[in-house]
Amino acid sequence: MHSMLPTLRPLPDASALGAIVLAVLGVASGARPAAAAECSIALGGAPAEGWALAVRELERSGSVPADCAVVAIEASGERARLVFHTRDGRRAERGLDHPDELVPALRALGVGATGDGASSSPAPDMPSAPAVVAAAPLGGDAAASSSPEPPPGREARAVFALLGGMRGGVGNLWSPALGGSAAIALERWELGVNVVLELQYFDLGGGEPPSAAACVGVTVGRREPVADFDVLFGARTMIAAFNDESAVDQGERGRAEVRLGAYLGGAWPRTGSLRWRADLAVDVVPHRALGSAGTRIAPWLGASLLVGAEFNGP
Repeated sequence: MHSMLPTLRPLPDASALGAIVLAVLGVASGARPAAAAECSIALGGAPAEGWALAVRELERSGSVPADCAVVAIEASGERARLVFHTRDGRRAERGLDHPDELVPALRALGVGATGDGASSSPAPDMPSAPAVVAAAPLGGDAAASSSPEPPPGREARAVFALLGGMRGGVGNLWSPALGGSAAIALERWELGVNVVLELQYFDLGGGEPPSAAACVGVTVGRREPVADFDVLFGARTMIAAFNDESAVDQGERGRAEVRLGAYLGGAWPRTGSLRWRADLAVDVVPHRALGSAGTRIAPWLGASLLVGAEFNGP
């Protein structure tokens, strides 16, 4: 008489189950994109601390384009030049002002390299460039690049500004003012030429005749990034030529004075080609301060506040 109970089959042993699990995991890991593993990321130059964090964030974010061969970052402080090489030999590059721009810039260059943008260019004559850059270790002294251009942050660039506001000071003398400047920026240093027109001085107490002045001078200063702003500060020397309308017959027209001072300003946003700008300057006329003779037609100790816009040169 046969038993009616079902026949029980033995369960697979632990080694068989382990083999099955490993096989499934192997298939799953093989199905994931391998772009990040196949793309070499090289950081060189003299990077600020934030660049190493930005590279790690890039590796974690999965933003490396699928056709990436090499990402080379040549840094100088917070600024850098990003060079992106594809596996088919194309090359695209972009200047960066801050480590936070790395991930979005690489995404944009990746789109351009696929033919949807204009930031990439073929490089048929330099097939070995990606291999050379890939040899540079992360955080090394330099990332070898085929570009002959100087490192970012060391390229001189022109910055222009147009401003308007007021100048006033000792003696209740005030005048509307228009200003313009042209500067050469190298890394974070700036050497500039300023022109200011002080359109008409008035004594708010009613005791002084009106006058006007045209000023020209030079500035030496720094431009430091703070969040999304550029903070500007430095020293300046100005020569002011006067037109005293009340003393033409006494030879006052054409008098001049030397002014020594300092300025503090800001530009926003840091990365735009056209930016808002404000400058606060304080200056003194040394020969007036020492008690030289002459009719007072402008403050010997004054301050000016000018606001407007600045833009990069070609």
